[in-house]
Amino acid sequence: MHEAHLIENILQYLNQEEKQSSKRVRKIYISLSEFGGVNEAHFKEQYKKESAGTKWETLEIEIKKIPYGKELEITQLDFE
Repeated sequence: MHEAHLIENILQYLNQEEKQSSKRVRKIYISLSEFGGVNEAHFKEQYKKESAGTKWETLEIEIKKIPYGKELEITQLDFE
């Protein structure tokens, strides 16, 4: 599944960012391209599945659909 691979990468990225900042990520902002291959509902469902049992399973996610651009881009992180 394409989304599962993306989510693995996102969780690795979150881990790196938390190590660098010494703070916990509480919210992630993601943009999804309308013309990309990632379906928002499927992405959220897959995220819930892949993050179950991790410290990021309750992470707040805000997704913004953009008309064109990168398929998926993390645009911002909020830390506690």
